[in-house]
Amino acid sequence: MEIESIFLDSKWQILTELSHTSLSPTELAKKTGTSVANISVQLRLLEALDFIEKEKLSNVARGEPRKLFSLKKEFAYLILGTKSVSGKKMFRLDSENMPFFTLWLINETNIPYVLMKLFLDNEYLLKDCLSIGYLGTKAEEIELLIIHQNPQQLYHLNEKRITRNDKAYKIKAHLHTKEAFQQGVNNKEEYFLSVLKKVFILFDKENIVSKPKKGLK
Repeated sequence: MEIESIFLDSKWQILTELSHTSLSPTELAKKTGTSVANISVQLRLLEALDFIEKEKLSNVARGEPRKLFSLKKEFAYLILGTKSVSGKKMFRLDSENMPFFTLWLINETNIPYVLMKLFLDNEYLLKDCLSIGYLGTKAEEIELLIIHQNPQQLYHLNEKRITRNDKAYKIKAHLHTKEAFQQGVNNKEEYFLSVLKKVFILFDKENIVSKPKKGLK
């Protein structure tokens, strides 16, 4: 099978749904508007290609799912076409290279470049931080959510200025420990819930942000 076909048909729909949460074949059929039989065929193909994995559940009540599927690996698939170079390549993602792909999904001029420069100039961020998310840009001030075990070490980020196309962007870092963030979310504090709603996750090593974000209604 051509690997490109995974990103062009119903298999991509399945991968997209499984990126949000683990699902049964029946649940996937409902979400994608197709039959369980068709979903089962697609799941077998994706499992054979090592994109997804299956968990068999025991001691479940009648009518409850007995199998759940989830993403097995995190990846990016790059297609490049220029006047001088063209090519395709798949990348396995980890916490240090993931932000260099996810940031290009931010649909705002200059911001991906500014964030890439921030990460390249401050490599420790990708090594030491537990989670980094993009919260938006106002008046050339880029807001980031950063979870780190010692946030006080990162206060200097709020003094950063990064220039792109003659614009100087200021970094505003919302800094929290893992424990403080989780407590705020669990207590349903308005600030933390608003952050969850608008954050675009660049990477999240321990699912500190992505797990409660998926649970938002």
